[in-house]
Amino acid sequence: MLTVPPPPLQTQTDQPGSTMKLIIVCSLVALALCCHWASAQVCPTFPEVANILFKGTPQEYLKAIQCFQPDEAMEAAGKLLKAKVDTLSEVTKMDIVRLMEKILARN
Repeated sequence: MLTVPPPPLQTQTDQPGSTMKLIIVCSLVALALCCHWASAQVCPTFPEVANILFKGTPQEYLKAIQCFQPDEAMEAAGKLLKAKVDTLSEVTKMDIVRLMEKILARN
């Protein structure tokens, strides 16, 4: 008698919109961490790195984050973040870039 295996369990990453939520959360956390603590001004490098995250190649992004001296785990997380961003449509990427520009302009 043949048995049919149950369908795989859906994980959080399989949920619609979970990639978008991950990217937005990671981007906002990165923005917060890149602020100069004493002045609350955005690190001058952050807008360039964020722009490369959404518009550049994976190689360009990895090169851009090297100025922050990421350890191996941080670099792996950066690769994953870039891979997730690259699954978004160009329209969505540009909407996120515009949102980040507005956030940065308020500073």
